[in-house]
Amino acid sequence: MPSSISNSDHSVGRARIDRFTSALLCTALILLASIETLSVVGFDRTSKVQRRELSERRALVGIRDSQASDDPHVAVLGNSLMLEGVDVSLLRTKIAPTYVPVPYFVLGTTYYDWYFGLKRLFAEGMRPRFVLLGLSPNQLAARSIKGDYSARYLFQQSDLIDVMRETHMDATSASGFLLAHYSEYYSTREITRGYVMSRVLPGVGELLHSRLGTFHEPDIKEGVLQPLAAARLTELDQLCRANGSRFILVVPPSYQLGAGIIRQIGDERGVTVLLPIAEGEFDASYFQSDGIHLNGKGSQVFTARLAMSLSKQLRK
Repeated sequence: MPSSISNSDHSVGRARIDRFTSALLCTALILLASIETLSVVGFDRTSKVQRRELSERRALVGIRDSQASDDPHVAVLGNSLMLEGVDVSLLRTKIAPTYVPVPYFVLGTTYYDWYFGLKRLFAEGMRPRFVLLGLSPNQLAARSIKGDYSARYLFQQSDLIDVMRETHMDATSASGFLLAHYSEYYSTREITRGYVMSRVLPGVGELLHSRLGTFHEPDIKEGVLQPLAAARLTELDQLCRANGSRFILVVPPSYQLGAGIIRQIGDERGVTVLLPIAEGEFDASYFQSDGIHLNGKGSQVFTARLAMSLSKQLRK
């Protein structure tokens, strides 16, 4: 009899534990789902940068040019150098009505972000007649990506393994990278944390921004830049051609050296490289206080020169 009672007590105990475990798991899942939903709604609505990027992306994906289109589109892509450097309204005025520029600027992006990002955009149906991508020498040769944000918003699932291989991710980074593709919360957690810090401790946020924003990367050696530029210009050109678009690279003004080398390699490879502003042509008066991004004066000159160079190439 005592043994029977003991077994019964154990059965009741296990049932209680199972119910508790199930309740705990259900609660955790509900919390995770709630956090994910709040992240999707909150981030997309709160972040001005995110709203702009999503809006620009929707407009770009909707382009369906054909060789007979009367108003072919130019996808104008890049990062903050293009966002601050290209006056889209002025560019539109300069090349309209024959060509229609459609901007899509994603902050902090480099070569791999755009190579694999273009693969996803094409897969989603984007078909502009021309693709104009703006990258500095260091950005074209970069071996890194923007990170978790790109995993979610720029890369398609089928390319994730290739991205991890090309960027030589370790196991920890790779697992987080994969998770970020499926989770809005995980992919934007660093951006959200920075936003909260800027609200709670604005002084600290401004200090970090001023220090990080003025960091200048060392110049890339010519022996490193040449083979990377040759391979990557060819890859971008082939990708665009395979999807019915013509690829053009523009090197925006910056403190970085190597623009002339990239244009020379472009000529050798048959890839159009625009250099509207020669290296060293702009002094500090054309840049913002960070010495990296163009100010209003620099943007006006760069955009006018870009429009002139671009118009000549588009007519070829």
